[in-house]
Amino acid sequence: MQQIANGDILTHSWFRRQYKLILLIAGLIFIYIFMDFQAQRQQHHLTTLQEELQETQFEHLTIEAELTKKTRQSAIKEELQARGSELQENVRPVMYISNEK
Repeated sequence: MQQIANGDILTHSWFRRQYKLILLIAGLIFIYIFMDFQAQRQQHHLTTLQEELQETQFEHLTIEAELTKKTRQSAIKEELQARGSELQENVRPVMYISNEK
């Protein structure tokens, strides 16, 4: 243990022969840790985007429901009456004219 603490282990012939392997292992460990960090960051980003997408979908459904409610004939009629408009509801059925012969 004292050889490690004072640095004598660096002068041993075994260490001098194996320093490239030790550096390779240290580099691979560093790469492994870095890649794990990147994966966690991407997972967090993906989770954030999924939450944002879900919120946007809920907002879209809410707006679509409100639009459907406001564009019904009865709702338009009530709105026009509330504003004091003199427009009358069409009582005749709609007729489509086609150009087919």
